[in-house]
Amino acid sequence: MTPYCWAEERILYKSIMPNGQVVYGDEPEAKAKRSYAISVEPHPADPQQAEAAQRALAMTREQLLKDAAARSLRLKDLDNKIASAYEELRGRRSDQEAGRQVVEGDRQGRRFSSQYGRRQRSLASETEQAQRKLDKLIKERDALRY
Repeated sequence: MTPYCWAEERILYKSIMPNGQVVYGDEPEAKAKRSYAISVEPHPADPQQAEAAQRALAMTREQLLKDAAARSLRLKDLDNKIASAYEELRGRRSDQEAGRQVVEGDRQGRRFSSQYGRRQRSLASETEQAQRKLDKLIKERDALRY
């Protein structure tokens, strides 16, 4: 690949269209909301410098592709973990709802026994832990997406 060589600095324009699309060109776009002049430095005249820059660019591109592949795998893994965590949370909520039913030994006269209170606190704690786990996974996935 032969690098382009300019004898002097070149001016390009970055135009932001009303729909948010960014367009680069030699002149500002007529219908753009905003346009910015961008100064482009000339490429090095030395072929060895140009070749070294191309190699560095290729290495950067390769690393970016590796990073993107790793990110994609992590997103798939997080999606699977989120689905599992959601099912776990649904199960915990179901257990908590079922645990509200009064069974034999849950009352001492008109009052609930300490056993009933411990069971309710334990079920609520398990549900909260499942919710926190799900929230943490969703937050991590969203951070990777955006």
